[in-house]
Amino acid sequence: MKWLKWFILLSFIPLLSGCWDRTELSKTSIVTGMAVDKGESFKYKLTIETTEAREMTPQTASGLAPSNIASLEGNSVAELASKFNIVNATIPIYSHMRVLVISEEIAKDGMLDFMDFFDRNRQIRDDFMIVIARAGKAEEILKVNNMYKKSASLKLFSQLTTMQKDWGGAPDIKLNDYTRIYNSEGQAPVLPAVQLIGDPKKGGNVENLKSEDPDSQVKVNSLGAFKNGKLVGYASLREVRDLLFVQDNIKNTAITANCEVGAKEGDKKFEYRVTHSSTKITAKEVKGIPHFYIKIKTEGILDGTTCANKLEGKSTFEKLELSINKIMEREIQDFIIKTKEQFNADIFGFGDLLREQDYKNFKKYKDTWDDGYANAKMHISFNSEIKRSGLRKGGFLTN
Repeated sequence: MKWLKWFILLSFIPLLSGCWDRTELSKTSIVTGMAVDKGESFKYKLTIETTEAREMTPQTASGLAPSNIASLEGNSVAELASKFNIVNATIPIYSHMRVLVISEEIAKDGMLDFMDFFDRNRQIRDDFMIVIARAGKAEEILKVNNMYKKSASLKLFSQLTTMQKDWGGAPDIKLNDYTRIYNSEGQAPVLPAVQLIGDPKKGGNVENLKSEDPDSQVKVNSLGAFKNGKLVGYASLREVRDLLFVQDNIKNTAITANCEVGAKEGDKKFEYRVTHSSTKITAKEVKGIPHFYIKIKTEGILDGTTCANKLEGKSTFEKLELSINKIMEREIQDFIIKTKEQFNADIFGFGDLLREQDYKNFKKYKDTWDDGYANAKMHISFNSEIKRSGLRKGGFLTN
């Protein structure tokens, strides 16, 4: 029995020898961002951003570049991602990637050839942002140093996240979201679009992150709409907010409205800060036409006003609320019409709602929902409620 115990103990020794696939930290580099452009000699140009950990914190920073950019050209993104040691001395680790930037040129031609790689690869997580580089190259977005976060990818990821939470100007679209919506029968995908402002050649200079007025910076300025995997048009930031209102994804935002209902554009205005929003949509087909009843209810506070009337009494607030409601109902309706006429794509997901609530009638649109969406009727009700007027009832301009 004694020899049996020793045999069992010795048999466990090979299992305690350590990790078979371990890699020393000194031999690795963390990839925080990737960019895909059209290549000059090949189909694709893949660019990666790796961070220099010592330059990311004030205690160890020595004034060198906080990140490193490397690019390769080839006909397969999957192949390029695995052979960056052609230009890098360390092994790139993709599990902490925060942003994937795709050039406008690539997005218009279609991204299906390489998106499957990101969805299938076990080394890449599904929690990174995907953005379109509007009117420029995707690699330039990764080359812009900045004071905040220092790394272009980390800054852009934080920028998109806070933009969505504080104002509703960017949808929270990760890889899983894009894949799910792309494969949906009743919704077309969208992606945030960014644009480089300033001189792209100066964006990578260390002086750019030290300057209080940078020569180059990245701006979130629109939303790209896709159909059949290809970019078909852009929506403005205000229209992005309309989209998020309909999808019940607004957390906070600010709405500017006229003091009087039907007033002209240059007349006095006030700001309404939305602190809570909820949307309910009823979908059903009536006499062969899909109908959608969109009810948006918001609560908020008066954030600022140039209106001359005193902020007292129920009637005063009701007048301001009516102005908000009319503006938002018209704004959302106009954007829905734009998606029908310019994009010919249902980016709101109305088709999915019809499938869930009236599947019997949705079955006939299973492969032709674009036609059903083009003929659909929208009934929009926007209900705002001003809970309070801030710290004071009166104001600088009240009578």
